[in-house]
Amino acid sequence: MVFFSRHQRRGLLAPVIAVLAMTANAAVDGNPLATSDQQTLDALAIKISQDKSFPVLTAEAKAAYKTAHGLPISEEASSSLDAAIEELAFSSIQKAVNSDSYFPKVYWVDAGPRNWFGLDVPGGRYSYDNPDCIYRTIPIDSSLSYIITGYRHGAGPTDVTFSLISDPNSQNTVAHLSGSDLVVNSDGSYTITVNSTSADNQANHIQSTSSAKQLLIRNNLGNWGTEKPDNLTVDLVDDTSGQSAITEAEIILAATWNLQESIVDYGVGALGIKTSLNKVNTLSAPSQSSTLGTLTTQASSFGHFDLADDEALVATVTQGDADYFVFPLTNPWIITSNPASQVSLNSKQAVANTNGTYTFVVSLADPGVYNWINTTGLHEGTFMVRWQGLPTSSSSSTSSTSSPAVEVQVVSLSELASVLPSETRYVTSAERQSLLAQRVAAYAQRTEF
Repeated sequence: MVFFSRHQRRGLLAPVIAVLAMTANAAVDGNPLATSDQQTLDALAIKISQDKSFPVLTAEAKAAYKTAHGLPISEEASSSLDAAIEELAFSSIQKAVNSDSYFPKVYWVDAGPRNWFGLDVPGGRYSYDNPDCIYRTIPIDSSLSYIITGYRHGAGPTDVTFSLISDPNSQNTVAHLSGSDLVVNSDGSYTITVNSTSADNQANHIQSTSSAKQLLIRNNLGNWGTEKPDNLTVDLVDDTSGQSAITEAEIILAATWNLQESIVDYGVGALGIKTSLNKVNTLSAPSQSSTLGTLTTQASSFGHFDLADDEALVATVTQGDADYFVFPLTNPWIITSNPASQVSLNSKQAVANTNGTYTFVVSLADPGVYNWINTTGLHEGTFMVRWQGLPTSSSSSTSSTSSPAVEVQVVSLSELASVLPSETRYVTSAERQSLLAQRVAAYAQRTEF
């Protein structure tokens, strides 16, 4: 790692950036997620989770989630609550192990369980994880200067954002860099600077403030089989002589705080206020926000469903001005039940209607519709539909004809054909099996190396 004093760095950033870019170009093969930093942080998070449990806080989390869900709570919903809270607790540890802004690393988080590097990594999903999205974090201190070095494979992910946030749990946005504004060199490399200097007339620069704590990077993969997340590394351009890395005791303290905040932010906020207050089998009007993990360039629609074996929820989505949207289904505790199954479809995966809208069918049984959203046997669950790449100036409730929109209705499976567009694409059982197999294989690429 290269270090310069705070007073020297302004004149020296350009050559440092050039060196880091050349280094990045020399190591772009393999899985962009399977890094040595990832292995180190995963191993540390596992160790801490084995050494430290949070019995009081996990009990509080279960109680808060039950209250947010509301009565009655079915046996089906209850059966997945413990696992959801276990992932919530592990996510709190993952956020804490990569919170040292003097020794920053790039860390893939908010993902399902996996086995790699000889490690059995628990799931760390916590609030409407998007199966398309690779979420990575970098700790930030506004008094320091960082260089993020990236490498893009081919055309890159469908949607990319770099959000500077003030809290790893509430995730309020301080500043952001959209993928459409990111300058990528012809060889696929790019560099981003993060410090307290003004962003005016600086390409690929994010201005941090005293409230900035973390850079949250989203790489949304539209086509899972062909798109790869960007390679990312971080370097601190400051003299850190005399600085010691945070201790395990400090990590545990941070994890405890993360879990306390998460109970409120996700149990009360995301599950309760954002979701459960909506009438069952409906979706709220899309709105933009900068809190609870949403992007300033994103509109979101929340809802929850309760379907019988012979029922389907039919949703018609208007993409509007969004560059990308995804229609994902999560379990009653806002966690993806099985990402590799067809629990979500995005604007690249789904088939559009002739008028440009998209119609999705949510049901337990496969209706043979191409745009089927699989509940994976669940009668109850939740939704957070996302539209991304929107102007930040958009209001939360605009009436423009190019605005994102979603309409839903519940029908019996026997009535389904009568409410679907005439051009609806259907698939045979063999075609479905092939599509699902392709999806499973594409998803598995994320942990292959």
